[in-house]
Amino acid sequence: MTVVFGMVCFFFMPNTPGDSRFLTPEEREHALRRMREDASGSSTIDVDDEKFNWHWVKMALMAPQTYLLSLLWFFLLVPLYSFSLFLPTIIFGMGYTSTTAQLLTAPPNMTGFVSVIVCSYLSDRFKVRGPFIAGGTVLGIIGYAMLLGSERNPVKYAGTFFIGLGVFQCSALMMGWCSNNLAPHYVRATGVGVIISLANCSAFIGTFIYLSDHAPRYILGHAIALGALCLTLVLTCVLVAYLRWENGKRERGERDDRLLQPDSHRLGHRHPRFKYTL
Repeated sequence: MTVVFGMVCFFFMPNTPGDSRFLTPEEREHALRRMREDASGSSTIDVDDEKFNWHWVKMALMAPQTYLLSLLWFFLLVPLYSFSLFLPTIIFGMGYTSTTAQLLTAPPNMTGFVSVIVCSYLSDRFKVRGPFIAGGTVLGIIGYAMLLGSERNPVKYAGTFFIGLGVFQCSALMMGWCSNNLAPHYVRATGVGVIISLANCSAFIGTFIYLSDHAPRYILGHAIALGALCLTLVLTCVLVAYLRWENGKRERGERDDRLLQPDSHRLGHRHPRFKYTL
C-alpha cells in the first residue's frame, strides 16, 4: 500500500505551493511569501524559480548539523523501533496472556499519540525543538529504568507509559528540527534524505535486542534502549549548544564576511541572517 500511494502521490502532489491547483492565486502567493520569510535571507530566489545545482547537495553534505542530527536520530530510533515492535512481547513477559498483552498495548500507544499532538503544537508555538526532545528522552529513560529496576508488574507497566510519552514525540519533532536547520529547498531535500537514510539504519539494532532467550525480563533489550536514550540526550544537548553558539556568532556580526563572497546569493543556511532553531 505504501508503494502504491507513493506512486499516486508522485502524480498528484504539487512540488511547491505555486504548483498547487487547490489553492487560489492569492493563497499561493501568501504561501510563497511565508516561505520567503521562513528562509531568513538564506535565498533570494523563490522556491518556484530555484534550480537544482550540485552546490546545494555539497552544502547539505558539508553541514555539521546533518551528521549530528543523523547520529541523534539513529540512537533515538533504537528504542522507538524496539518499543513499537516488541511492546506486546514486553507486556507478555510480565505474565499476562497474549490476548491481554495485546489489549494492554493500546493505552501506552495512545499516550504516545497525545504527546505527539501536544508537543508538536507547543514546539511550534515556542519555536524550539531541542528542549522538547531532551525532555522526551528523560521520560523514556525513566520508563526503561522502571522496567529494569522493578519486578512489580504495575510499576513496569507504568514504565511503558513513560516510554510512549517520551519517545514517540521525539521522533516527530526530529523531522521538523532537520527541516528547520537546512536551507534552501534543495539543501533541505538532500539533507533530510541523508539524515533519514542514516538514522533508519538503527532498525538493524532495534529489531534484534529483544530475544526469546532473555524472557521474561528482557534486561539486555531494556539496557540497550536505555543506553541509546542516554546518548540521545547527550547529543541533543551538544546540538543545541552548537546551534546557540552559531546563532550568537551571527548576532555579533562574526559571520558577516560571508556576504562579501562571490556566491553570497546562495549561502543558504550559512547566511548571517539565517537563525538556527534550537
